[in-house]
Amino acid sequence: MYSAVNKVGWDRDSLAGKFKGEIRYSVPMSEYTSFRVGGPVDYLAFPTDLEDLQRILQGCGQQGIQTFILGNGTNLLVRDGGIRGMAVSLSRGFLRVEEVERGPEGSLVLAEAGESLGKLVEFSWKRGLTGLEFAAGIPGTIGGALFMNAGAFRGEMKDVLDSVRLMDAGGSVLERGRGEAKFSYRSMELRKGEIILGGKFRLKAENGHQVRSKAEETIRLRMNKQPYDLPSAGSVFKNPAQGPAGKFIEEAGLKGYRIGDAQVSEKHANFIVNRGQARARDILALIELTRKKVLQEKGVWLETEIQVIGEE
Repeated sequence: MYSAVNKVGWDRDSLAGKFKGEIRYSVPMSEYTSFRVGGPVDYLAFPTDLEDLQRILQGCGQQGIQTFILGNGTNLLVRDGGIRGMAVSLSRGFLRVEEVERGPEGSLVLAEAGESLGKLVEFSWKRGLTGLEFAAGIPGTIGGALFMNAGAFRGEMKDVLDSVRLMDAGGSVLERGRGEAKFSYRSMELRKGEIILGGKFRLKAENGHQVRSKAEETIRLRMNKQPYDLPSAGSVFKNPAQGPAGKFIEEAGLKGYRIGDAQVSEKHANFIVNRGQARARDILALIELTRKKVLQEKGVWLETEIQVIGEE
């Protein structure tokens, strides 16, 4: 599992006998992003619990290795040169979803960051709890959804959040109430070094069949409007104040436009899809062309919603 020392100086002895999870080396990020593109990350760690996460972060800090938290990679574009440092996935040890408080009006549900948002939506309707139907069909993890303040159909994660559980840069665990958490459109503000461990969500009681029906209708609307047959990372641009980004892109004549195997979706113009052999540089070139064309034709500047990381 461990190698002695590699190009960024990871020392296998620093965690020997202490780290219970897995560490993989030189992992293609195309295997862990929904775009199916991206060069290799030096290390990819899968901590199994809180102590494992603290150990890996402490070890990286001592050895000067940069870290970032990897969700499901559904809102992420990794450049072709890959990432120097350590990616940390919470997908194997931070999966708890449970009711921690129940009353006649509803429940408080705890959900850890590594679990999928879809599992939380399913958990809610099975227990007759409403509030998360807007999130049905949104890919990604709960941690990623909180970090991006994911939303659709007039709902956002902040609307149902009661508190968020975090680890600070020193490895201490803290809980921040909804009133203390700072959200904006498709973003949650974190202090330097903070990691989202999960959240508690305040959901209202309702008939489970009705909640499921609403969630399924949301998924149907998504399937009708958005391209799910090809790899993508969801909406590429945030909707500006002037209106939907997809509308401006379509009006600029870019629907279906291609650079290599990267294409502005013919179904929804705010999606870029990988038609098979796209590289990150193709997608980035298409993003810049789209941005310039919309600014020129419509006078609107588009800000990216997806995260772009890594080296050229």
